[in-house]
Amino acid sequence: MVKNKKIAIIGAGISGLSCAYWLNKQGAQVTVYEKNTRPGGSIITKKIDGYLVDLGPNSTLETSQVLSALINEIGLKNEKIYANEVASNRYVLKNNTLHAIPMSAQLFLKTKLFSVKAKLRLLKEPFIKPTDGQDISLADFVRYRLGNEFLDYAINPFVAGVYAGDPKTLSTEAAFPKLYNLEQKYGSFIKGAIKGARERKKRNEVAKDRAKLFAFKNGMQCFTDRLSELLKDKVQTNSTISSLKKTGNSYTLLVEKEGQKEKVSFDRIVLCTPAWALKDLLEELAPEQAAKLQHIRYPAVNVVFTGFHKKDIKRKLDGFGFLVPEVEQKKILGSIWSSTIFPGRAPKDYVAFTTFVGGTRNPEIAGLDDTALLKLVQDDINTIVGLRGQPSFTRIKRWEKAIPQYTMGYQKYQKMFSLLEEQIPGLYFAGNFRRGISVGDSVLCAHETVEKMNESIE
Repeated sequence: MVKNKKIAIIGAGISGLSCAYWLNKQGAQVTVYEKNTRPGGSIITKKIDGYLVDLGPNSTLETSQVLSALINEIGLKNEKIYANEVASNRYVLKNNTLHAIPMSAQLFLKTKLFSVKAKLRLLKEPFIKPTDGQDISLADFVRYRLGNEFLDYAINPFVAGVYAGDPKTLSTEAAFPKLYNLEQKYGSFIKGAIKGARERKKRNEVAKDRAKLFAFKNGMQCFTDRLSELLKDKVQTNSTISSLKKTGNSYTLLVEKEGQKEKVSFDRIVLCTPAWALKDLLEELAPEQAAKLQHIRYPAVNVVFTGFHKKDIKRKLDGFGFLVPEVEQKKILGSIWSSTIFPGRAPKDYVAFTTFVGGTRNPEIAGLDDTALLKLVQDDINTIVGLRGQPSFTRIKRWEKAIPQYTMGYQKYQKMFSLLEEQIPGLYFAGNFRRGISVGDSVLCAHETVEKMNESIE
């Protein structure tokens, strides 16, 4: 149990703050250390000139009771807003034309996003033998089961939108375990989707493709702000951990804050930093494993937020936005029509785009200066939806290390974290490097970590 235990949480992103909230509620003596000037990690919301700009995650899916219960418990239920119904229209670019992703069998038969040959190829899927259970790239997996067109115009843009990644390098089992398990358990995507839906209904779970998309009236940062407010002075910003040591059953942190260094002892430690930051923290406890963590790739991604007057947009913005397949050879990965999805994202008579650039597809573009970056974004958006004139508002956020890539062989890292928790009692890991990269996945990971801590006997 955690009651009365002194617990340090390193990293005040959504994982660390969620962990701290639950542990504090259970009577633990919690301290959260954050090296930056503010808590929240990659969740950042700015309100400027009538625009509400989310520079990190802009929404999440209502997939778990854990997430919903936490939001309700901390008093944000009435702040939660669901995506506009029109946001269910999601577009993919093909030959410079936007095609809605078909969400029903009838729409699938009518869509021009896929050829007749590709549609007929889909009928074979239930009769294709499952893969051999070995690690396989998402590209090879989808190509084998669905063919090249589905890889190019469904999976490739989807992966760019979620991971800013490349299906040729991502591990199916690690990055998309539910998709992988559908095939392994039921022998086919289609059979698995049907049977799996029945099982989820019994378990009161919601599939991600059926889950409601939501954000908050005042942006995603109100989630981490609220957790931080409830924890009060238990969250210490501008605090760098210079070393982490274990002596007997306790841990000693060397904390550096405002030029002063202090040694502080704790019973347990939860590491909630990005994986690339774990190397220095684990250098003394597990040097061999620490060295391996530097190989987890975090590509650079730039978020480019632009505002335009409605009259300057030629195309109706009647959806969530669009994704760009690699074969279309554009510079951007995709663009979200932020002001269409949620209210209050742009002033009256204006619209807002949140566009993503870089990732593993175009890493060199992420290094362009602001002027060049804005030009290429504007050029691509102009080609796709039509623009008149210049944006009335711009904001750029550069994430030099954005999203962990669950690449081929990533399972060895996931197993490593579990093994370290077994070998070093009192040490735990939580974050988007463990079980998924979304806000919801991070909250679930934090909850699972707290449960493990309660079950432990140390």
